[in-house]
Amino acid sequence: MNAFLDTILAFPTAIFTIVLGVVMTYWLFVIVGAVGIDVFDADVDLEGGGKALGGAKALAGSDADFDVDGGGILAAMGFAGIPITVSVSFVAFIAWFLSVMSAQRLQELLGGVLPSWLLSSGLGLACFAAGTVTAGFAVRPLRPVFVAKRAPGRDSLMGRVCTISSGSVTARSGHATFEDGGAGVILNVVCARPNELKRGQPALILAYDAERRVYEVEPVDWLLPEEQAQLQDPARAAALARMKARG
Repeated sequence: MNAFLDTILAFPTAIFTIVLGVVMTYWLFVIVGAVGIDVFDADVDLEGGGKALGGAKALAGSDADFDVDGGGILAAMGFAGIPITVSVSFVAFIAWFLSVMSAQRLQELLGGVLPSWLLSSGLGLACFAAGTVTAGFAVRPLRPVFVAKRAPGRDSLMGRVCTISSGSVTARSGHATFEDGGAGVILNVVCARPNELKRGQPALILAYDAERRVYEVEPVDWLLPEEQAQLQDPARAAALARMKARG
């Protein structure tokens, strides 16, 4: 145990140990929900109180690429589309592991040939370079996990059918979900007229009330047969919603 502590606290491994400690603390905060995985990346749009994400829902990954100077090189190395927090975590762990595994052996082989400071500095740079290249290959399979879809715009929801998720919908409150092919979008909805909408039932989105930040809906079964047929065409459905919203 003492030998291990001496190794991880000796230069250059100590640098990677400190970085790895920061990384582990960050992931601990992610686990308890204090911060998000995309804290250093661009935010994903929110719409109607919901957030649409592709891939893994539990990891709220950013759709921002790892964009810094020399981004083309980083993209070629495999970091494009990966949140910077994930990229740094992989690099830190791999560089730390390589340093721990090679520091003592390298000292035994070259300690009597090269100055200690030169040997340690070279080892640190080599481990960082090797860790960066290896991490680039390691994170590539994870790229689809962090592809985020933006929530659909309010105008694009007009005439679309959502699914009620609350026990009821009144003129003052209600909730619904809209399936966008990803995690889904949560909507605040209201219905001006008395209705029997309940959880699991479809509803037609008529309009958006910006002042109250709610979507106005009505039951699909209130539509005439010819009106229900229009729901198959998004453009016609949107026109139908605008017409019904006007009265």
